[in-house]
Amino acid sequence: MRVRDIYVVGAASASFFMSYFSRLAWSIVSTYSSLRPTIVEDSIVFSLFFIGYVVVQVPAGIISDRVGPKYVIIASLIGLAASSFVSGIANTMWVEYVASLFMGLSAGWIYPATVKLLTINFSGPELPVAMGYYSIAWPLSIVLAGATLPGICIALGWRWSYYIIALTSIIIASLYVPINIRDYGGNARGSLNLKLLRNSDVIVVSLSGFLFFMSYWTITLYAYKYFLSIGLNDYVAGFTYSLLALLGIPSTLIAGYIIRSLGVRNTLSLFEALYGISTILLAVITRELPLMILAASMGFIRFIITPANSTAVSKIGGELAGSVTGIANLFWQLSGAVAPAVASFILIRLNYQSLWVIMGIVIMISALIYQLALRVK
Repeated sequence: MRVRDIYVVGAASASFFMSYFSRLAWSIVSTYSSLRPTIVEDSIVFSLFFIGYVVVQVPAGIISDRVGPKYVIIASLIGLAASSFVSGIANTMWVEYVASLFMGLSAGWIYPATVKLLTINFSGPELPVAMGYYSIAWPLSIVLAGATLPGICIALGWRWSYYIIALTSIIIASLYVPINIRDYGGNARGSLNLKLLRNSDVIVVSLSGFLFFMSYWTITLYAYKYFLSIGLNDYVAGFTYSLLALLGIPSTLIAGYIIRSLGVRNTLSLFEALYGISTILLAVITRELPLMILAASMGFIRFIITPANSTAVSKIGGELAGSVTGIANLFWQLSGAVAPAVASFILIRLNYQSLWVIMGIVIMISALIYQLALRVK
């Protein structure tokens, strides 16, 4: 890659990082919050973020296709900074609810716009490799959330977690100032191509992605409290939480090469099936060391799936990659609004072990749908 290409991938990846780190924060910070949220209140905060995120997915894709992604990303990061600051100064759960909604409304523009940015700059065999490097932001966000947020909350107070998110978002937004997107005229139609809604691959990616991400967000949002509930202390629980993504960093780097070898469809179906089995194992493995090994293996498997999803929507969309990403990600992130309600329902009536078994089965159903119905290879 040229220096410019590395800079573009780095800026896109940093933006992607903030969009996920910000939503993960409450899953850890709430444990230390002076507002003392209940399980239901936690679920409302999670759901409101995802509702805001979902609402802007299609317009984010359309506008990224129409006018280009650069200023979309800058505006999103500034909005994320402002809403994170409000979340940090909140003195009641109602303020936290509003801040979480606007945090989602801001962060939701980033993924379609950054995928569009990479689609403009890369093509052919370079695209899945660029997506692999870009997608490293996702596991890194989980690793750093588990590694840093408990310490920040204990040493500085829970509010500083959000103040740091706000400052970092502003810094990343400034990285886009020197980026010049040359020879880009955008999609002149500037509206949603309704044919995309009838495309069978768009339907498959949206449906299977909904099932997978509903289960995945359940794990990500509730794992830290689960680890505490089975006797791990704050720092060990945070470390184990980080392990759910730590090996995702090297696996994301090699994911592009795996996708080129196996193809998008086979990569998605194989690694989702493995992740589903691993999720079920969370229900039966509770000893500290075996649990850490399981969490680490889940991180490796999980973050081969992320760039495969991004590559799939890029291949399906072509010049309308922003719009296809917006449609698919609408359903992927809608699952994040549904997951907290489903998880709280199961936890109140059953337990964590039942939650992991049910979510594992749902992931395996998603893998089967990909294998049987996705045409993109």
